[in-house]
Amino acid sequence: MNGRASFALALFGLALTLLAGCTSAGRDACDVLQGEKACARPSLSAGTFGPRVAAAQFFGDAGASDYEKRFLALLAHNQVGAMDRANGTGPFGHDYHDIRNGNFQATYRTLRQLAAPVAETHLPPAGSDTGEGHFDGRWRVSRQTLYIDAAARPSAPKIFEFSGLQARSVEIVLRQAGTRPADIEGTCDGALAIRAGGGSRTIAMGTAFRFRLSGEDDTVSLFPSETLNRCSLGVRSNLAPSGAPLTILREEIADPALAAFDSRYQRCPTPDAAGLDPLGRAFYASRWLSQTCALPIGKPRLLRKSRDGFNAKVEALMGAPLSDSAIDKGDPDLPLDFSKAPRLKLIYLSSLEFKADFSGRIMERLIRHHAALGTKVRIMVTDVLEREKDDALLHRLAAEFPNVELQEYRWRADQGAPIDEQLSQLHKTHHVKMLATLAQDPGRSRVIIGGRNIHDGFLFHQPIDLSRYPDLQQYGKTDGFSLNYYSNWSDFDIEFADPATVEMLAAHLSTLWLRDADTNIARPFSIPVRSDGRRPPGTARHFISVPYEDGHALEDYFVELVDAAQHHIQIVNPYLNLTPKLDLAFDRALARGVRIDIIGRIDLKGDIGGKFLTALNKLFVEEYGDRINIREFKAPDVVLHSKIMMIDERLVAISSVNLNNRSFFHDSENGMMVLDPAFYARMKPIYDDYLAHSNPVATKVTIPWAYRLLFDEDWVKQAF
Repeated sequence: MNGRASFALALFGLALTLLAGCTSAGRDACDVLQGEKACARPSLSAGTFGPRVAAAQFFGDAGASDYEKRFLALLAHNQVGAMDRANGTGPFGHDYHDIRNGNFQATYRTLRQLAAPVAETHLPPAGSDTGEGHFDGRWRVSRQTLYIDAAARPSAPKIFEFSGLQARSVEIVLRQAGTRPADIEGTCDGALAIRAGGGSRTIAMGTAFRFRLSGEDDTVSLFPSETLNRCSLGVRSNLAPSGAPLTILREEIADPALAAFDSRYQRCPTPDAAGLDPLGRAFYASRWLSQTCALPIGKPRLLRKSRDGFNAKVEALMGAPLSDSAIDKGDPDLPLDFSKAPRLKLIYLSSLEFKADFSGRIMERLIRHHAALGTKVRIMVTDVLEREKDDALLHRLAAEFPNVELQEYRWRADQGAPIDEQLSQLHKTHHVKMLATLAQDPGRSRVIIGGRNIHDGFLFHQPIDLSRYPDLQQYGKTDGFSLNYYSNWSDFDIEFADPATVEMLAAHLSTLWLRDADTNIARPFSIPVRSDGRRPPGTARHFISVPYEDGHALEDYFVELVDAAQHHIQIVNPYLNLTPKLDLAFDRALARGVRIDIIGRIDLKGDIGGKFLTALNKLFVEEYGDRINIREFKAPDVVLHSKIMMIDERLVAISSVNLNNRSFFHDSENGMMVLDPAFYARMKPIYDDYLAHSNPVATKVTIPWAYRLLFDEDWVKQAF
């Protein structure tokens, strides 16, 4: 190892020690429940004899349609990658023929054959059937958390619904949300396995069982059999000695309409490529990136101002915005008027983080109102960015209302994974941003997409005084590697109110919610089908990217868009660390005379790791400053956070995607692509406003030698 690599590794040495013991695989229902039908079917693993792996066998009753074949190719692609990492084969140096194991060889060859289509950037159209399909094949590990707080006062009976939809294995993790011990007893209408304290036992249908959660963060895992649909439990503590009733139901049986919603996929008519220019071909193409079909863009609301962005979420949940005076007071316990609130069936809130501050407390109270009325709530956040108070806020909410389900995303590397993947466990994040509210009156349903998180930095210029609220964050440090960081971010969101569009975007997010718990693979949402050659009427497509599972399909998409540009690319983005492929695409665009304008924020002081990220941005300025018109958002104490890209006055991308390696290699992302000159005309004043608040960037930059030394290691740049 050379001296530079040793220097880089030394900086991350302490972080590596945190990873010890994090990569071992846990047992699932197939290990503790015998005779389950789904477990008897072949799995995509090195232990499965190759010829047994086929779409019909793997998915069971789902058969082998074009959708299943595409999905199986994606699953096989990921399993080949896992086998390569575990055995050091393929891109890790060794020829797979060197592995002297007949079953390995047979499985590896079969998986490579199944995965072969993933090597192609675009998918060819399949049949001619259009419209919606439903997928019910069993392929994933389902793992959900049921929070128990023994310190909560006895209340009305509670219901928790677990999802076995498309699942081979189901695990319900009961987690202690408080510090008081709780005794849980009950019976179920099917067999149940219980794992606690390192051991497991199987409970027959109708047989009483009992276990104990002894303290803070204690967990017990339940593995319901395929025939189990209901458990009736009692939760006892010194505050509820007679027991608080808790019912556990199988969601797809209790709510078949939601199961149908969650199992949707689309068949997208593909127009004749010969009649499209390069930008049109890139937009309408089907790829391994999860996308919707083309949707009508309608007249979405553009949310440029911070308070407009926050109040759009408030209005979607409460029916009316908060007044400026109410926000100015900064009182997280201010009175909330729900007299105009919509009656909601489902709430999705997906965010990088959900902080226990003014913004988070208001959102929690709004969600609490709907949860008390029985609304199903699904929240996705990133575990590594949540601090103790953030966890407590969300865990209390989920414990009080089991219809509020919480997924705290954490990515884990495979055993034997290389050092860069081990390190990425510390910073791979869930970066999909969406609030979706599905109302009983469809006209009141909303979806909000963009870059904002649930954090006061997107609402207030400076940290507000929350010292009177010991359960909320009082922000302090504003720079460096601190999870108590505070920045004032300038961002952009877009809100959709068309009922069909809202429902489709929420259904798309369901594929991420119902991902495989072990690998984070999400099933594709659409497949291309043949059409009559005409363009579909829609001009907008939503995408969800999980780059480490879809072959970096988002990177290929952005490269294709840049390569399609003929005249002008306009970008608003604060993080400028291009991947090698995008770097080459920018060079090609500049070489053919395309003008590229970027409004960014080179100095990222105040952001988490601000000095490090600033040095990366300066490297971009050093490379492109004399060829690209780079401007800096000039408010000295405001960090630009918007992610907008516009091409040739026709295509607009509004997303969570930063122009850095993280977005294309590490983080899950989402956004809207719109191919419509009229929508560009609506977005142009937004861009011009950013332009008016920016200054040209000096092309000569100073980068500390330590950062230059660090960035000479490609794997370091590729981590950010």
